[in-house]
Amino acid sequence: MTTAAERDIARPAHLPPRSSQGVVLGLDMWQVITLIVAAAVVLIATQAAGPAGLLYAAPLYLPLGVGAVIRRRGMSLPRWGAVLMIKKMRDAVGANKETFAPEGAPRPVGTLRLPGRLASVQIWDVDDMAAVYDPHGKTVTVMAELEVPGFLMKDVYERYELADRWGMVLASFTQRPGVKRVTMQERTFPGSIRVAREYFEQHPAPSAHPDALARYNDVMNRSEGFAVAHRNYLTLTYDLSKLSAQLKALGGGKDAIMRLAAVEAGNVAHALAGAEVEVRRWLRSRDVAALARTAFDPASIPVIENRTGELAGVDPVGIGPTYFEEPRENNAIVRTDSGVHTTLWIHEWPRAAAPVGFVNDLVFARHPVDGTAISHIFTAVLTPNPVAAALKRIRQEKKSWRANEKMRARRGDGGNAVDDADLRALEEQEIGLVQGHGEYSYGGYLTITAATETDLEQAVAGARNALSRAGMEAQILYAQQGQALLVNALPIGLGLK
Repeated sequence: MTTAAERDIARPAHLPPRSSQGVVLGLDMWQVITLIVAAAVVLIATQAAGPAGLLYAAPLYLPLGVGAVIRRRGMSLPRWGAVLMIKKMRDAVGANKETFAPEGAPRPVGTLRLPGRLASVQIWDVDDMAAVYDPHGKTVTVMAELEVPGFLMKDVYERYELADRWGMVLASFTQRPGVKRVTMQERTFPGSIRVAREYFEQHPAPSAHPDALARYNDVMNRSEGFAVAHRNYLTLTYDLSKLSAQLKALGGGKDAIMRLAAVEAGNVAHALAGAEVEVRRWLRSRDVAALARTAFDPASIPVIENRTGELAGVDPVGIGPTYFEEPRENNAIVRTDSGVHTTLWIHEWPRAAAPVGFVNDLVFARHPVDGTAISHIFTAVLTPNPVAAALKRIRQEKKSWRANEKMRARRGDGGNAVDDADLRALEEQEIGLVQGHGEYSYGGYLTITAATETDLEQAVAGARNALSRAGMEAQILYAQQGQALLVNALPIGLGLK
């Protein structure tokens, strides 16, 4: 018989549910503004025409009032209307499609061939690693590929210990004012058995029977189509405005930014080593470009994965897509060079206690028809919140909860489990902050890639099945697919507003 402590160790992961309180009575700001506009129309109409004004103005205030409380595509109707209108405007002016021609005007050295304002982003190599500089956001970003050797083979207690140490590393980032964003990413894509082939070539078996060698080669050839790669990355984005004093001490300018990136990478490597998380490598510019290239052009994966030595990766000149389209007729996909993509937002995380590694179902998600691995990029974007700001937010949300509870009590609608869960979540967050834990504002995004729209629909269905087994729920980011894909495909620490 297991004790309560053992059950806590076996299933320690618990994330608070999204608050349902809203600005007032569960309504978001878009809904509140729409209702205020509807009320203003009623007031003006009655002042101008008396009671008859209510009848004359009904075609205006009734749609506004009813539309304010309707939800569409996982968001309030007013907000969805604004998102859709922006998408339609982009469609109208032709901003939904970009084609990059190699023979176009030459780009400034160091800048990247990417859509929109991302074209000004620069990538530099320093101390055998890449530093990505965003002149608009005033940030610099470093990226590492991580590994926890034998994690899936460890027992419950060892996993719990590793997760606890990892949590301490993440908490330490919230205490540093320069850390703007922490991005954790898992990528699953068709892999290669190049390592096995190289080992077989380097360790020949002269005494082996020719038929055995032929069969082994045949097995490797057949296995090539079933190889799957799972890789994990940590991206840290630093706010240069908050680190201006350090930059000044380092001499200022580009050289100071590069030196700061190298110093911070060393600090992170030491922190991760203490948590038994291995940094396999810090990504160089060619590695960063390869991750982006393979996301936009999945057909290039076999070629890029088999490159070695100085040719490994992709020249940063080829980082971006040559074709990028958000089709007018479908607000749920993006088409790029050789892939079709859909990005989903994880809007619900496990409400019940979950085991360490609860996302394994998603990592190893399978196609529901043919059982092949689903190519995907799963990203968790974490934004550190200062402790003082986090406590202030909790106090404000508690005030909103109490005000809503009073209004619900007047209507005889108080005391439901959902509202009680919201209050408990706030109290748990406050206790955690008092005990020294950090706080992040976080978002999860899942990009699924396939060769055709039909395959993509089936892959999305398989991913939804995996999400449900993991206790998570996701919704497609309709009319926001272009920006969402860039956040996931580019490993440079972007955030989605």
